[in-house]
Amino acid sequence: MELRQLLFLAAATITATLLVHLLGSLFRHNVNYLRSGFWEKCEMVLSGKMMEMDYADVESARIQRLRQQIQDFSNTGGEGIGNVLYQFWEMVGRAFTVIFSVSFVLSLFTARFQGEASGILAFAVSPAAAVLLAAAVFVNAFAGMDFGKKMMEKSHVLMRQVTDANRIYTYYLENHIMTYHTGKDVRIYNQKGLLQEETQVVFDAGVKMVKGQVRNEAKYSGAVAFSIVALSTLVCLFVGLRALAGMIGVGELVLYIGSISRFTDGFTGFVMALTRLRTNNDAMRVYFEFLNTPVSTEKSEEKIEKNVILRRFGNGETEEEQFAGQGRRSENTFQPIGQNGTVEDTVGQNVTAVEADKQNARTDSRHEVEFRDVSFRYPAAESWALRHLSMKFRAGERLAVVGRNGSGKTTFIKLLCRLYDPTEGSILLDGVDIREYGMEEYRKLFSVVFQDYKLFSFSLAQNVAARMDAEPDRVSECLERAGFGERLAKMPSGIHTCLYRDFEETGVEISGGEAQKIALARALYKDAPIVILDEPTAALDPIAEYEIYSRFNEMIGDKTAIYISHRLSSCRFCDDIAVFHMGELVQRGSHDELVADAGGVYYELWDAQAQHYVAD
Repeated sequence: MELRQLLFLAAATITATLLVHLLGSLFRHNVNYLRSGFWEKCEMVLSGKMMEMDYADVESARIQRLRQQIQDFSNTGGEGIGNVLYQFWEMVGRAFTVIFSVSFVLSLFTARFQGEASGILAFAVSPAAAVLLAAAVFVNAFAGMDFGKKMMEKSHVLMRQVTDANRIYTYYLENHIMTYHTGKDVRIYNQKGLLQEETQVVFDAGVKMVKGQVRNEAKYSGAVAFSIVALSTLVCLFVGLRALAGMIGVGELVLYIGSISRFTDGFTGFVMALTRLRTNNDAMRVYFEFLNTPVSTEKSEEKIEKNVILRRFGNGETEEEQFAGQGRRSENTFQPIGQNGTVEDTVGQNVTAVEADKQNARTDSRHEVEFRDVSFRYPAAESWALRHLSMKFRAGERLAVVGRNGSGKTTFIKLLCRLYDPTEGSILLDGVDIREYGMEEYRKLFSVVFQDYKLFSFSLAQNVAARMDAEPDRVSECLERAGFGERLAKMPSGIHTCLYRDFEETGVEISGGEAQKIALARALYKDAPIVILDEPTAALDPIAEYEIYSRFNEMIGDKTAIYISHRLSSCRFCDDIAVFHMGELVQRGSHDELVADAGGVYYELWDAQAQHYVAD
């Protein structure tokens, strides 16, 4: 009977152990899965913040340094937002260990010795010995917390010293070493040595930091290990002496030693988790400084009706209606606003937006953009990029902005698109400061092709539409209008062909000229009422650039257009030419008027570039 009962208990123990192990494994698997998802969510939040930040902040070294610090905290110690959750659960687990351990050893500390003892045994069985041991346990735990705190603080100091080095190393690694896009130049110009030397300097700084981290951890970890060994020795002496005195049996001896060790481990772990939460505050401060960076596009109570800008400049439709193809037009122009969101014609009758477009088109010049004594200086810069700029342009105009490199042309466009706000002065839209409009609605006015435009390793359709749910017919139409039709016909999957081979082996490489056409198609697809070309064809010869500008000028119909170029021949078709020089507007007029001024900057530029132009 006893054998059968023993076998039953053994089987039950094995089964219970197996179930606990399986449940523990399942729990750990789910925790790791959720933790991984949590880290990815954190990265998405950080990336989303980066994309919605003001452009001025994205360009600043402060924001780039904060982002790198966040990455460093995550890579070196797993610190940051995710660490809060991890350490919380660590504290919960350790708390349960402490509670259960205390329940097992409590009787050891509260029991009273009934016999007689002398010498060291008498001290061991006294309440004073139990109190001293309990005090030693707490002192050891808090000493470990202090050691851990100092270790983490020193680690953070070391890490901050290499933040910039890590950022530079990541830049070289991701943009030059690990990407095939720079592979041709690296091989043709034998840049391997240059890149290795540059990255080696940064790498050496990282190695120095790692060595410092190792010495730092060895120093404090050794102190913690010594204190734990000392405490374990005291625990064994205390329990052993009480066993010798007859207070506890051999079985209880094993139980008490194991329970006290578990208590010490649990309590030390609890305090260390709490310490890590405290030291994690450094990482959290960086997180919140990054996430709390003010964003001009954040929703607020707007002083202007949400869609009034699009109705003024556009077709009176919501974005959803445009992408659904409901009443979509091929051109957007400035519109006068009537009651109930309709557009008033010149005789006071209410007509539809499409009919109003046909009537007003470029002939409606009642809407204008004004730069009123605008000056701008880039953050941390000493010189002014623009100074006392005052100018206006009206709906439907073709404005060319010309000048030497660095004269302020692109800065003018950045201010117009509200990528930056003026340092001094104001920019007005129909007499209202553009800062009074909702940022998102305001930027819907512009289709811009910058000189440093960027195409992504997405499908051709997604690059053109700049969204997932692209309209296939509309994408194809815009590509055809941009002159990409012949190349499109050779694409293996048409508009669904992936550009480049960063993610897809079947991705297609495109030439610089083809990329420019895709960028132009993207501007056409947005169908914004104001179109800007900021020298996207600067790498082409003057005649080719003039042909593209002229053809694009025909594509956009009656939209308002601004053309930026340092080549005067590319913009001769514009009726209004603004000449920038050293951050100031120095001349304005038609080509014939400006070239007639032999003492002007425009004439000087025209004369210097004349050998590139063909005679009329």
